[in-house]
Order: sequence, then C-alpha cells, then structure tokens
Amino acid sequence: MLLQQVIQGLAIGSVYGLLALGYVLMWQAWGVMDFARGDGAMVGAFYLLIFSQFRGLNIVLAFILAIGASALTGFVIERIAYRPILGGRDINRLIATIGVGMFTRNLYRVMFGADPFPFPSVFGDNPIHLGKLVIVPQNLWITAIGFGLAYLLRLFLMKSWMGKAMRATAQDRETAALMGIKVKNSMTFTFVLATVIGGIAGMLIAPLYFVMADMGALMGIKGYASAVLGGLDSMSGAMVGGLILGLAENLAGGFISSGYQTAIAFLIMILVLIFRPQGIMGRRQ
Repeated sequence: MLLQQVIQGLAIGSVYGLLALGYVLMWQAWGVMDFARGDGAMVGAFYLLIFSQFRGLNIVLAFILAIGASALTGFVIERIAYRPILGGRDINRLIATIGVGMFTRNLYRVMFGADPFPFPSVFGDNPIHLGKLVIVPQNLWITAIGFGLAYLLRLFLMKSWMGKAMRATAQDRETAALMGIKVKNSMTFTFVLATVIGGIAGMLIAPLYFVMADMGALMGIKGYASAVLGGLDSMSGAMVGGLILGLAENLAGGFISSGYQTAIAFLIMILVLIFRPQGIMGRRQ
C-alpha cells in the first residue's frame, strides 16, 4: 500500500537525514568528508545493544548511557586521530577518516564477531490498524525522534552561544579566533556532536535491522548520498536528502523490486548531481 511505504520511507529517511547532518557538520567545520560517520552509527547501535540487552538496563537509561558513551568515543577519536592532523593536507585528513572507519569496523568485528545481533522493538510490537492501512508504531516514533532532533539541532546552532561559535568557526577560523572564540574547542565540540548524532541514528535504526560490525559501511554510504543530494552546505538539505533517499528506496522496493532499492536511490542522486551539482538546497558557488 502506497501510504504504508511512504510512512516506512519517512522513518528510514529521517535516519539517513541524521547521518547526513553529521557529514554536513564535519564538512563545514573541518573541511573534510568524514567517511567514518557510518561507523559512528554502528558504535552507537552497539552501545545501546550492550546497555539494554547485555546489561539488561531500562531502555531509556540505556539510551542516555549510549549517547554519553558515543560522546566520549567521539572526544577520544578526535584527540587521537583528527586533532594531530588538523592543519595537514586535505588528502591526509581524508585518509585518516577512512582509516578510523576501517579500524573501528574491524575492532568491533573482533570483539563481537561478524554475526548480526537481533534488536527487539522498543516502541511496541502491536501494529495500528486504520482500515486497510497497517502502521508499525516504531516507524512513527523513529520519524518523530529524527525530525525532533534535527529541529533541536537547528535551534542550538541558531540560538546558543556555542552554536554561534560553531557557525563562526565554520565560516572563517581566523576571524572567529580574533573574536575570542576558542576555535579548536569549537571544532572538538562539533566533532563530538556529529558523533552523537550519528550514534543516535544507529540506535534508531537498530530495531529495524540487525546490529552488526559491518552495518556502518552501508549506513555511511546512505548518509553521504543524502548529504550530497541535499547540499553539503545546508542542514535542512541534509534532512531533505535523507527523506528523498528513504522514500525512493521504499517505494522502489514496494512497487518494483527490493533488489533495485539502492540502485534507484543512487540513480536519483546522480541525476540531481548532473542537473544541480550543489545539491537540492545547496548554494551555487
């Protein structure tokens, strides 16, 4: 049913949008396409799995602890792998992101194995029946949380002192430093925030799919595609790109074939890049 596919597409798309926000934050603040974003989502999903399933904690407490663990992980990675090459060549920083992603993926494969872990639904298993329409509650919750976080992030960036410092640093580091902004601290906070957002994306998608060490690779690709689709200089574009990708995948899977989901989604991205290289909501250079 069309509406059912749309609802599921919105849920998946909101997760892709959150991943894309991480890419946009890193691109604007660090000037690098961080290809470890997807693995940050994988780490977040594993943290939630560990606290809620392995330790048996309440899901809300597990969610809070997983967010804290993701933030700490982001801080450590930034200090060890990213900060030392902050002023280095772009290619070196790009390689560093790929290296961090590969290291993280293999580390979790060693610790937890390559087999997937099922994650039970945390939003209820009883579907909502509206005539012939069957709605899975977790799709509604995932969509609401995804959009809610995107809105809160926008408010934070526009209204808070730290958000303004982050935007100033992204526009011009030297000018921001002259204004009294601690540029390196601002960039560290941006990195941690991007890691947390990616981790939450992994936590949200965990009930829909299996949790496994290799899940970050595909999530990273989808997040990157969403960011490019919406525009790398647009927060709103990141969410729009994610929604388009999620809807395209689910509509293609529902009405054509599940084997064409990814192909059709990326075909849309290629067409957008051909006719609007800056992305749907990106500014023309």
